[in-house]
Amino acid sequence: MKKIIFLSIAAFLAVLIYAHNSQGQIKSYYSGDAVNFNNQLYVASTNTGSLEIFRLEDKTLKRLAQIRPFDQTYNRYSDFYDVKLVSENGRLFAYTISGFTLYKYELLNSQLVLVSSRQNTYWEWYNRVDLFGDDLVTISEKGVKVWNTDLMDVITALPLANSAAPYNLRASNNEYVLNIVENNLEVYSRETGAVQESIALNYKKTPGNHQTYQDQDYNLYVVDDYYAKKFNLNGQLLGSFRHLDYDGYDLAASGHTDHVYFSNGLGVVKLNSETMTLSAFRETANLGGPRGWAMGLEVVYAGGDKVVVFNNGNILVLDDKLNLQASYAATAEMSPAAQENLYLNLDRNIGSAQSTITLQGGGFFPGESLNIDFAGVIMSAIADNRGRFSQALTVPDLPAQRRDIKVTGATSGLHFSAAFTIQ
Repeated sequence: MKKIIFLSIAAFLAVLIYAHNSQGQIKSYYSGDAVNFNNQLYVASTNTGSLEIFRLEDKTLKRLAQIRPFDQTYNRYSDFYDVKLVSENGRLFAYTISGFTLYKYELLNSQLVLVSSRQNTYWEWYNRVDLFGDDLVTISEKGVKVWNTDLMDVITALPLANSAAPYNLRASNNEYVLNIVENNLEVYSRETGAVQESIALNYKKTPGNHQTYQDQDYNLYVVDDYYAKKFNLNGQLLGSFRHLDYDGYDLAASGHTDHVYFSNGLGVVKLNSETMTLSAFRETANLGGPRGWAMGLEVVYAGGDKVVVFNNGNILVLDDKLNLQASYAATAEMSPAAQENLYLNLDRNIGSAQSTITLQGGGFFPGESLNIDFAGVIMSAIADNRGRFSQALTVPDLPAQRRDIKVTGATSGLHFSAAFTIQ
């Protein structure tokens, strides 16, 4: 055991040295979400500031889409802060947040298309978006709000907050919310509106980000800096597993097998959920590339458990034996935001019906689909790798009048208009 601990410490120090010398502008992956959609594994993260969507294809984790939000109020690009993937009626949606705004995107043909967005007017800065059981929620320092899925209304509010670590607010079902606050796991009952149980945990310092799990029998699972633990709703300890005294981060399960998994920086541990005994362990320091440090963890059932590890220098996908299936390395590449201000130019501003004109524009996202609305006649175009386009248009057969041509980015939601007079 001493040898194992020594080698683990050496590996960790090597990671720190490498990161110090070479990290530069490279972002880290530390959290995100995953879902099984149409028997394929999809992964999402906002850790780079962009919303990134990946899909497991054979042994490759392929990035399908990457976007950043545009703040129309301040005319600048901002960052996304969290994401939740949800399958609704055979369609895959990504709910995400930026500042005071909640967004809903649909993944269509490897593009993220904006479905709706809602900006609050009461200066509530969103920290997270999640599902509490079946309910879509936003989490901020002001509490938890439950939304309908078209983002039109807040259904209810829960008097819950965790300003130190909003990541710690979790709910696997509609009845209880779990919250790690000041070395305690608090169990909040949505029926009574009160904390039903507070269970002592053991962290070496003020608890950071920790994901907990509750199974269908309402047993509670959590990992602190010494043990992975299983409790019942009364706070009785039902089982535990001692790990290597490193930071305990996330504990997760698919709910379809008799195993739970947790991350502790050094790697991922698989436990039998009934006995809390060891089933497998995988060190991740150099798995999939350098700078590995296992933090965020999502477990999805897709022909067996698939374990998604947000591993600092990369995102890993492991099978149920903790063998590497695929990885995606963090890079220093630029986010695909627009590279210039929006603009539209016409080769002429006056023309007769059925004549042809040329519309040029720019300032959109590279490669995104564009919708062109010419006085109610809808056409389309595709932006190039600089966010620009050029499109021939037929002037609609309409009475002589001044008309608007409006171009809208399907992914970014950016829009700009130009005037044309039909003679």
